[in-house]
Amino acid sequence: MSSNALEQLKRETKDDAKLFGCIKELYEQGVPFSELKALIPDLRRTRDQLHMKRMLENNNEVLLSMITKEMSFMLDAKERREEESFRRLDQLIRQQQSYRKNAAEAGPVEKLKRFFLPA
Repeated sequence: MSSNALEQLKRETKDDAKLFGCIKELYEQGVPFSELKALIPDLRRTRDQLHMKRMLENNNEVLLSMITKEMSFMLDAKERREEESFRRLDQLIRQQQSYRKNAAEAGPVEKLKRFFLPA
């Protein structure tokens, strides 16, 4: 039995004990058993509704946690893609600058400078 199921069983047992305690207290205060007997289904329904509410709240917490983790993962992935894109763009710019520098060094103006202005 999982720990979650054990926790649920503990809560239900506590809820049943509380329900029994309330019924006993009302009986001791003089409320006839026939009237209490009529209230038991309503009390159980209320207990079940509270249990359902707790389950939904727990489910919402789990879903929120899962969605938060997924969103974090997606944002990280997007940042990695953007970083890689900028890295490629930077590489292309540097490559283009290198080509231009090499072209300028090997161009006709540089050949004329070397011819007329020996080093």
